[in-house]
Amino acid sequence: MNILSIQSWVSYGHVGNAASMFPLQRLGAEVWAVNTVQFSNHPGHGDWTGRVGTGAEVTALIDGIERRGAFARCDAVLSGYMGDVSVAASVLDAVGRVRLANPAMLYCCDPVIGDGGRVYVRDGIPELLAAQALPQADVLTPNQFELERLSGIRCVDAAEPLQLELVGRQ
Repeated sequence: MNILSIQSWVSYGHVGNAASMFPLQRLGAEVWAVNTVQFSNHPGHGDWTGRVGTGAEVTALIDGIERRGAFARCDAVLSGYMGDVSVAASVLDAVGRVRLANPAMLYCCDPVIGDGGRVYVRDGIPELLAAQALPQADVLTPNQFELERLSGIRCVDAAEPLQLELVGRQ
C-alpha cells in the first residue's frame, strides 16, 4: 500500500508524520511523507520553535511526487495538522489530483482542530475542514472535541457518535 501522508512533524515527541510513519511502514506501507510544519515539539507542551509551511511549499513537494508518476499508484492520502489555510487548500487539491489518477484511493482525514475544549489551529481551518475536507473523506478520525465541534452535537456516551453523519461522499 502506498500512502501520501501530509501532516505535521515534530523533532521531539510523536504526532503527525512523526507518529504515523513508523507504524505504517511496519505494516508494510510505503509512506510518502510531506510535512506541513516543522516544530521542535508539540506546541501544546509549551516553549516550542519551528515554522509552518506554506501552501506553495506543500504543493511543490506534492508536485514533485506527482512528476514521479506516483499518483496512479497512491492507495491512500492521509492528512492531519494543516498549519495554515493555504496548506489546507493544497492538501485538498492533492486529494482531488490523486483521486483523478486513482479513483479507488481512500482519503483519511484527521481533522486536527484542537483538544481539551480549546481550538489550537489558525482561523479558517475548522470551517475549511467542515466545508471541504469532510465531504471528500472516506475515513474520518476526529478526537471527541473535534467530533463535537464538527457535528455541533455534544457526545456524552459512545452511542451518540455512531448516529452522526459527517461524511457526505458517496
